[in-house]
Amino acid sequence: MSKNLVAFFSANGTTKKVAEMIAEEAKADLFEIEPKVPYTKDDLDWMNKKSRSSVEMSDKKYRPEIMKKKMDMSSYDEILLGFPKMEYSL
Repeated sequence: MSKNLVAFFSANGTTKKVAEMIAEEAKADLFEIEPKVPYTKDDLDWMNKKSRSSVEMSDKKYRPEIMKKKMDMSSYDEILLGFPKMEYSL
């Protein structure tokens, strides 16, 4: 039997919910990739061009620093990666 992992990054909780459902169905372990500085509601205001999420979306070189957690991913046969789609249009 293969050993599976669902690793995910979720800014507002939506991706986390989906990752949890997938992990349950796949009988996979779950690993959350967390930003060192958590997002606030204001950070996620995509209507504000100066909000943290807007700045991150407009500068593809910028990515938030993540918390360092020890995780041996070499023991997994398959790793599924989930992350929010961060593109918006008006």
